[in-house]
Amino acid sequence: MTTTRVAPAKLAQTVAGIFAQAGSDAAESKAVANHLVEANLMGHDSHGVIRVAKYIDWLKQGMVVTNRHAKTLRDDGVLLMLDGQFGYGQVIGIDAMKAGIAKAKKHGLALVALRNTGHLGRIGAWAEMAAAEGLVSMHFVNTSGFGMLVAPHGGSDRRLSANPIAAGVPVKGAQPIILDMSTCII
Repeated sequence: MTTTRVAPAKLAQTVAGIFAQAGSDAAESKAVANHLVEANLMGHDSHGVIRVAKYIDWLKQGMVVTNRHAKTLRDDGVLLMLDGQFGYGQVIGIDAMKAGIAKAKKHGLALVALRNTGHLGRIGAWAEMAAAEGLVSMHFVNTSGFGMLVAPHGGSDRRLSANPIAAGVPVKGAQPIILDMSTCII
């Protein structure tokens, strides 16, 4: 077997080109591509560029829609409810995190609920985003599964969504502490 190495920047450029050809604007193409390549670089290959074909398939099926942004449904101080309008999760995730970070900095706490979004990718990335801003964060994802289910512990049939959990804690002068896991492992 031959292994070909591709520079991350080149791979991200290629992946962004695929999403641009599928109808995404430049910012969306870049956000999705960078998130997927970063997942590979972090060792989460299941959430990396291997997902490109599935995302394009979901786009063709109308399960995800290009060029969408999070829409605010409810904004009550520390509570924010957003609708992703079935946009790519990488873009909607950025929108949600920026809004949550702004609220947390203003109020000292933020609770952000997000619905109707495409696959958010590696959830640890969102914890890293908050930690980079000096914030502690916890992320709970209730996935629909889109048919990608796992067997419960000791089970033989797939019945549960992966339901990932992530958390991040900034550490002064060092890398943040990041937990990024799936409940299907436990």
